[in-house]
Parts: sequence; structure tokens; C-alpha cells
Amino acid sequence: CTAAYMGSNTDISSPYPHDSSGGRTFGRWYGMDTECQKVLRSGKGIAYKKMAECYWEMREFDKCLKTYMLIYPNGSNGVDASDKTRIGELYAREGQYKLASEWLKDVKGYEQKAATYTQEGAIRKMRKDSIDWEIGLLNLNTIYRDFSPFIYNEILFFSSNRNGIVRKKAFGWDGNNYSHLWEIPLKEIQTVTKFKRNLNVNEARTKSKNLAGLFENGDNKSIVSESQWLISKTTSATKYPFGKIVEGLNKQKLNAATIAIDNNNHFYFSSNYLTSDKKGVNRICLMEGIYSKDGVTNITKLNFGDMNSYSVMHPAVNPQGNILIFSSDKPNGNGGYDLYYSTREEPKHTWSGPKQLSSIINTKGNEVFPSITPDGKLYFSSNVMPGLGGLDIYRILLQEAIDGNGKVEHLSYPINSSADDFGLTQNANGTKGFFTSDRLNSDDNIYSFTFTPLPHKSETFYINGFVLDKQTKLPIKNATTFMYNQVEDSVYICKTDALGKYNFPLLISSPVVIKAIEAEYIADCLSTTVTIDKTNNDSIEKAPKDLLLSKYSIGTKWKLNNIRYDFDKYNIRADAKPTLDSVIDILNKYQINVELGSHTDSRGSFAYNLVLSENRVKSAVAYIVNKGINPKRITAKGYGESQLLNKCADNVACSEAAHQANRRTEVKISELPASQTKYQNIDPEKFKDGKKIHPSAFPKGFFNDCNPPIQAPPANTQDIEIRVVKNKAND
Repeated sequence: CTAAYMGSNTDISSPYPHDSSGGRTFGRWYGMDTECQKVLRSGKGIAYKKMAECYWEMREFDKCLKTYMLIYPNGSNGVDASDKTRIGELYAREGQYKLASEWLKDVKGYEQKAATYTQEGAIRKMRKDSIDWEIGLLNLNTIYRDFSPFIYNEILFFSSNRNGIVRKKAFGWDGNNYSHLWEIPLKEIQTVTKFKRNLNVNEARTKSKNLAGLFENGDNKSIVSESQWLISKTTSATKYPFGKIVEGLNKQKLNAATIAIDNNNHFYFSSNYLTSDKKGVNRICLMEGIYSKDGVTNITKLNFGDMNSYSVMHPAVNPQGNILIFSSDKPNGNGGYDLYYSTREEPKHTWSGPKQLSSIINTKGNEVFPSITPDGKLYFSSNVMPGLGGLDIYRILLQEAIDGNGKVEHLSYPINSSADDFGLTQNANGTKGFFTSDRLNSDDNIYSFTFTPLPHKSETFYINGFVLDKQTKLPIKNATTFMYNQVEDSVYICKTDALGKYNFPLLISSPVVIKAIEAEYIADCLSTTVTIDKTNNDSIEKAPKDLLLSKYSIGTKWKLNNIRYDFDKYNIRADAKPTLDSVIDILNKYQINVELGSHTDSRGSFAYNLVLSENRVKSAVAYIVNKGINPKRITAKGYGESQLLNKCADNVACSEAAHQANRRTEVKISELPASQTKYQNIDPEKFKDGKKIHPSAFPKGFFNDCNPPIQAPPANTQDIEIRVVKNKAND
């Protein structure tokens, strides 16, 4: 509650990608316990609604959904369309498509999307990976929002609200920057695995969650009263090793983002109007300039939009410079944001009045982030067309889009995901390019893609999936994965790529077990049956779940904060119970056995401290056991002052803080489940990528600890198949 409450003192129109309503009204940010408690006491409805809104804004989607379920515990009956679409979107982001359909099926304009979510075949087809595509994360990504790439003359332009120069901040409730336009030579870009670069994962999540934006372009809000509630903090200019702000735009007073450039060096981008309307709303307009090696010059505003009524943004221009596509929430459109086009015969001519693209493209939701590729296709993102969730990327021939005919094509996984995917750009022949996605930790980052059409053999199919760190959900590169094919009685080996992905071939329908191991991790596996349908043109089957490897190991320990006792007492105080409850949660989630250890400082006799620590930890263990944990899984150990963390032994003068460091309670893993430790001595390095070996190379039962286990194939499988054929012939 402390971190997620907004009041409603000031009207602020702020449409976001998932909002079918096209706008939300928010006001001043509060962060005080007393305010939250006051609102909660006044009635949970409004408080929970505001909490859900804030979690949405901060991209804490799991917490947002849980909050909505507190508001609507009885389902979708009586819920307004706006909340139905948001809840449906939240379920889709988690891959719970049937639940998403239940919330969306009665919302006007979402009928087709809801129906698609009930068709397992359609979802499976969209989720299947294509061996033709490879994607990767870029080294230019930061903990801030990096989005909307654009390729031009061997340079990658992109938008970001990272710290670049000292200027007035955009967002009063978090004090972060406006978006700027950046550039970097393509030759300096690399694909990397851990793009957080020396940042703790939780730190990165916290910083990136606190960045509001209008379709990734900026805050559509009042800037007049900003000084009254701008968070007070000074941010010095930060130089990033990857990229620089585009020359000529470093004096742009407000947002500058989402660009397009034609072959005549005409440079288009989105920016704010310099003034707000009467209600304090600062909308978005389109700007045009001329690009050269010295940067962007001759910047003027295009004659689209209305600062008092609606925004225009996300420009896309064809190479010839005579067709301009953009997104706008202009009144009387199909939905929230629609795509419009304008034309002109010559580069020096004035653009014609905008015309709305047809209903084969524009929906009741939002169509945003258009781009026109050199091969004459229009790419854009929509949150209402049938897809995998969030904003998905679609394409259609540009001329067909203008003529209002043709068919829109959905890009399947891995380009699209259940998260937001948008802002695609590619080279002249379409073999390489970039796009934006928030699929990892809900953070906007730029991904690369390589498209290499491979000569698929009709008799070969594939199954693939991902290996991730169980705690951080980050990909594990070079993890060793095995696929035991029951029918073939063979084991295939694959090392995961930079995204933690593995890919195994299949020649015939078969039950399979896929297992991943990696040094210092606990193995994970899955069991499934792959049925090959040769009438289906898609030859990729996606694994039913990710393989999650945990770093828990015997001897791993962590300190419990806030386990305090009254002086010379060992009973559990009320303020210690939440911390002990967290231990209970871990024991319920992971089938591990632990030791709970209590430590004192050196003050008092050694014998007294030993007894005191033993009594205290026994009291803590009794509390945990009383909550339903098997007493055989947790032991109590009092260490007294025998394991001091510093020099503060007897007769050594130390501060109270130094003594406090020694007074601690620790949890140490004492035993792991047998299924997790049984094969820890296998060396993954001896298994080579792409090899096929016999299962006898593994310990007995190596592939049988998945749920459900599969049985070894009969020795005479081939003979059985031959006899069946003969019987049919005799008939």
C-alpha cells in the first residue's frame, strides 16, 4: 500500500498501451503509511482500485492481477469493459489464455481475440518457435526504457529515457527523464546474455518499474504544476559506453522519440507540444527535420494533431518519402489509438490531410508503433487483434493497407510473446533487424533478430524451450540439455544459446524427457509426448514449460532480519512472526531440510549465551513446526558467541552496531531432496553439443525422476511394428 497509492486531486489524461479506454485519470503520488491506512479504512474498493492502477503503471503485473482479484473475487459479472480488458490482458501475459477469454468474451471488439484464446491449436501455432529466426539481447540496453529502434545508413537510432544530460525531469511521481533519441553505429552493437551489466536484478527491476510513459514516448500530463510535487533529486549527466544523443535534438525541451527517416534525409519524430491545454494536458505532435552527419536541423512541427483535443505520434515513412503513417487518438476513430496515413507527390510538397486506415487494421483497441520496411511492408503493433498477449507485431503490404484489402499477418514466436512486442526495423533484404519487447522482467529492451530461411526436411520436426535461473528468471547460457527419445532409445545433447534456448530434432512421434544440468545448479526436467503432424506446415513444437535451475545447495545460508527478542527472553515476539512466515513459505515451496541457527554477541558468559541462543532458536523452530512443517525437516542449533562475524570478542570495545551484527538468526540448507542431488556428480563438460548417444552413458534412472516418468522402450519395438503391418496386410 505504501508504494502503490495514487490520489485523485488533479486530472491527468494518460493513455497506456493496454488501455482500451484510451485514457486514465490520475493525480498526485502519495507514499505515506498514514495516507494508505486512511484510505484502506475508508473502504477497500477505491483503495484496491488505485493500487491496481499503480501496479499496472509500474509494470508489477503479478501484483496488479492479485489486486484485481481482491476487487472482483466472483468473476466478471458486473465488471465494466475497461477492467475486463485489463484483467484479460493480465491473464494473457501469464499465458492463461482460457481465463483471459472468460474476461474478454463479452467486451465489444474483443470477440475474435477471446475466441482465439479458446482454440488450443491456434495458440499452439502462434507460440511455436521457428528455426528460421534467432533473437538476442543487445549490449546497449540499460535499466531504463530502451525502445523503438530504426536502421539508417549503418546506424541504429533508438529511443531511451536513460540519463543523458541534466534537464528538467518529465515525471513528477518518480523524477525520471524525458525520452531522448540516441544513435550508435551498427558495428558497435553486440548480442549479450546478461544485459543488466553489473546490476542486481532486484535493483534493475525497481528502477525500471518506476518509469511512466505514453506508449513509450513520454508523460501526457501537465507540466505547469510539476514543481509543486516533483521528487527532489539531482541526477548528474551519465555517459553510457553505447550510443549518444542525436545531435540537434539535445536541446529538445520535452520528449523526443520514435523516429523514421526517408531516402531524402527527412527526419521524423514524436515530441510534446511546448504548452498544455486548459486542463494541463500536454499532448504529442509530429516533428520533421533534415538529417546529416552534423545531426538534425530545420526542425518544424507537422500540421497534424490538436494540442487541445488529441495526439499524433509514432511516424513511419516509406523510403521515397511520399507516404507517412502515424498513430493517433483522434476523435471518432475505431478505438483508442488508430493508424492514419498521409501522402504527397514530392518531398517539398505539403502532406495531405490524414486518412484513417481501414478496419482490417484498426480495432477497438490500440494500433501503435508503425514502421515501413524497405521491402514495402507495413509493420505495426495491436493489443486487440488475436495474438499472444500485450502488444503483438503484425504486418501487411503497405499498398494493401492503404487500399483497405489484403490480410494482416501475425508474426509468431519468438518475435511475438505474451508480453509487449513493438517497434520493428530491418535491413534492406529483411535478414537482420531489431525490435522492442518487455518479455524479460517487464522491462523494455531492444532485441536483435536474424532471419535465415533453412531448407526444412519434411520428415524432421523440432521441440525447443528455455533454461532459466529459477530465482532470477534470467537465461542460462551453455547449459547442457538432454532429450531422451523413448521410441529411438537415444539421447540428444544441446547446449543452450544466449537466451537459454535449446532445440532438439524429432523424426517420429514419441514420449520424451528433457533434462537440463549446469555446474552449481540443481537439475530440472520435464516429461511430455510429442505428436508429429506432417500436415502442419509448422515443424516446431514448444516445450510445455521452462526448465528452471536452482542454485540452492547444501550449506547455502541466509540471514533472517527482524528476528528480535526481549532482553533475556526467548519467546517469539509479534514483529518476528512475518519473517518466520517467510521461512515457512520457502519450506512449502522447496522440499529442502534446513537448520535454524541462533547467534549472540560476546557480552555475557560463553555458557549463558549458548543456552540463551539454544532456547531462542528452539522457540523459533516450534513456531514453524506449529504452522504445519514436518519437524524432521528443520533442526535448531544455538551457537551462542562461538561464530562472531567481527573482532568484538570478550573485553574488546565495540559499538552497539558492531555487536548487533553478531546477534543474528540464520537459515542453512542441510539436505536436498534425493531426486535433486542424485546426479550432481555428472560433469556437463564431457557432453558435446549436437551429439546423439545411448542412454547407457547415464546413471540408472537419470531420466525417470520427472513427473510422470517414462518407461524404457521394449527391446523388440521394430519387430512389433513389422508384425502389425503384416497383420493388416493379411486382413
